[in-house]
Amino acid sequence: MSSEQFVLPIFFSWKVAHRGYRWIDHNGGRRLCAVDALERPDWHGVFNPYQTQQPLLERTGLFREFVELQPSEPQILGFANKFGVLTDGQDLTVDTDFGRTLVHGETLRLWQDEIRALSLAVSLWDAISVGGDRLAAELKAALVKRELPLAVQRALHVTDDDPIMTALSAIQRQTDAHLRRHVDSRLLFRENQPRLQLRLQPVNLLGALWLQFALAVDLDKRFVKCAECGAPFEVSRGLCTGKRPDAKFCSARCRVGHYRGRIEQAQRLRSSGLSPKQIASKLNARVSVINGWLEASPTKPTRRRH
Repeated sequence: MSSEQFVLPIFFSWKVAHRGYRWIDHNGGRRLCAVDALERPDWHGVFNPYQTQQPLLERTGLFREFVELQPSEPQILGFANKFGVLTDGQDLTVDTDFGRTLVHGETLRLWQDEIRALSLAVSLWDAISVGGDRLAAELKAALVKRELPLAVQRALHVTDDDPIMTALSAIQRQTDAHLRRHVDSRLLFRENQPRLQLRLQPVNLLGALWLQFALAVDLDKRFVKCAECGAPFEVSRGLCTGKRPDAKFCSARCRVGHYRGRIEQAQRLRSSGLSPKQIASKLNARVSVINGWLEASPTKPTRRRH
């Protein structure tokens, strides 16, 4: 039986606070908490303060969005408001306007450490994928400089002539450590049917990010950035399941948004006095297409009366 027959489906859903998150000071450090957990419950508003998402289905390159974050409070907050916090632990007691309450709060240090850890793994993989071994060679030199015990050097493949082995070993150890802590294998019902199915299930968002990265490494996936929103998304290659290789947009929403944006840009250029031919040159489009966009304009320039 071939190993391909054992590929496991992935099930992951995650809750994100409707009203988002905010940073608070707690015991000399910064913590990220859900806004609803810090304020008096509004029983006349949303009964469930969280919405459930399936981020691995919605963002095929989410781990790349994560590693592109600057490890700063504003950028981390923006990511959390879209996709939620990393884990479901680290509860703490805080004083609020309606008394002391138990809330989930993640430290700024946790986010910064995890961004750096996954960034290093992704950077090493990218260097290997494009055939560049400079980064891998620098890593090998740094490990040797530490004067690690010979047994450790062998385990990390530092003694190998090929620096790529050192980089792959670093990726393997860091990824395995996160998968062991944050991903489970479970036997679950299949879509509420009388049938059980073995699945991989990240226990939190952090596990989902590392599992998505591990699958990208395993299947040698490739990613491009959306021409509209800039989010990385997977494109097909071999056994991969992403969009076609020439795709420019991560979703239908972005494709439509980009199209509407070009129409609006053409209309603004027309209002500034440019001819359809000049607009076509600027937007790299056919004149006939530009004319169609301008005809759709609700506010056409009026002719001056002489």
